[in-house]
Amino acid sequence: MEHNASYGLLRDLFEEYSDWYVDLADEYGSLPRSISGVAENGEQFIYLLDDLELHHMIRNKFLRFVLDECNAVAYAYAGIEISGDSNLAQVEEVLNVVVADSHRYIIGVWQVIRREDGTVADLRHMGNTQGDDPEKHSGSWLLCGSVRFQEAESAKFKALWNEVKPGVVFKDRHATD
Repeated sequence: MEHNASYGLLRDLFEEYSDWYVDLADEYGSLPRSISGVAENGEQFIYLLDDLELHHMIRNKFLRFVLDECNAVAYAYAGIEISGDSNLAQVEEVLNVVVADSHRYIIGVWQVIRREDGTVADLRHMGNTQGDDPEKHSGSWLLCGSVRFQEAESAKFKALWNEVKPGVVFKDRHATD
């Protein structure tokens, strides 16, 4: 089952998620790994992933399960990665913010500048890319229906989702504040 969101939703979600991460860096000096999914009816969840102790391949499959459980048509994902060429001693820490549906993606990259104590001092925007070719952005598979779950996996992921759900933020994007 493919999920597709409006491009306007993707732009809004990208701006919101990027602004949130800039605020997290300014206010707390930290940048947690997270995912957010938005359903067609405007229901949204935000899940901080730092405490999720799964191998990255299993974690990605679990996130696919969660997006499916929540009927997501778009998602945002953010986390810190190491970028550059270690042979040239040009390695840097970067924050990637990815917003995608099954057909389009927007990616923003920020260089992470840390204080001596290890907290984030600043984020320097390095640029955005976008496209409508999911093959050029591997994260688009999260909403393309390309993952099939065996019954045992579904049961395991459902139990894990029910366990972590109390710590997940849910909101209605259409609700007035």
